[in-house]
Amino acid sequence: MGHYIKHKENYWKRKVFNEKNNFDLDLLKYSDLDEEKSKQLFKKYVELVCLEMSYYCNRACNYCPVATLERDDKKLEIPDSVLDSVINSLKEINYDGRISLNLFNEPLASRNIYNNISKISEKLPKAILSLNSNGDYIRNIEWLEKLNKSGLKEILITMHPPRNKDWEREYCENQFKRFAKKIDHNLNKSELENLKFSFFVDKLFVEVVGTDWGVKGNPRGGEIKNLIPKNNRINPCEKPMREFVISYDGTVQLCCHVYHNKDYSKQVISKISEEKKQSIFKIYTNKALSLSRKNLFDYKEKKGICQKCNHYETNFRKGEEFFVDEKDKTMRQEILNKI
Repeated sequence: MGHYIKHKENYWKRKVFNEKNNFDLDLLKYSDLDEEKSKQLFKKYVELVCLEMSYYCNRACNYCPVATLERDDKKLEIPDSVLDSVINSLKEINYDGRISLNLFNEPLASRNIYNNISKISEKLPKAILSLNSNGDYIRNIEWLEKLNKSGLKEILITMHPPRNKDWEREYCENQFKRFAKKIDHNLNKSELENLKFSFFVDKLFVEVVGTDWGVKGNPRGGEIKNLIPKNNRINPCEKPMREFVISYDGTVQLCCHVYHNKDYSKQVISKISEEKKQSIFKIYTNKALSLSRKNLFDYKEKKGICQKCNHYETNFRKGEEFFVDEKDKTMRQEILNKI
């Protein structure tokens, strides 16, 4: 999903190893930066804000932590104080990147999703609002029209297998047919073969896929045992630099793959709350994230929650290699030597 935001080069080439040679070392070393400097770094380097608007998920896919670590509270929503704090902060820097309105929830199950999208869209008109959904709460094309009117720009709808069942091609094809029928989409042979189709509802870009996440998924910090790779990760990772991830209760995570619910947290960076009075910009440049970025910058074996992560390990874009390049290794080490 990326109709509205497309980059010719990957994040490393655009932000770290660019022609201007203007990468800021403050991202990799911790010092108590002031608000203005933290704000500048956030604006320059963050391209995706993950903002989980609610708690509940109506499914339990075996390639997702929700299958064993519940998400069954239908009433639990992001506090207004957290949402308003994030929106107002992003407005200060005229944020124009992507805001993804989900993590481990089903966003369309939220009773407030349309109002919240409208609120964010009104205050951040340049931001690209998107979300991922299982499609269960989309009954007809009018639901997509309502999302469009609210200000959503992109939605990725994934056809999932039944609860705790493995992905099967035949089942997924039948799901595609059923979903296409309820939104009045004429599904053609190529779309069915590729398990993928897309279309516009006015300005809303809709993409429907049938990806087998049981094969192509992420182990989510080691939670999905059958997806844990044999070897430990050595490749760099841009996520704590490029993304800022906020769970339903204001908890800030290392990245979108780290699972968190009411009773379970493997790694917490910070928390947005009225009591702490700490901006998202200061959290972005805090000690935990700064040291994480440094540890994920080079080709040394990764530790902790990142040790078995396969982010970009098995999902390279065709024709483009992100890593395993001697010149890249040398450039990274030269940057680290300056710290």
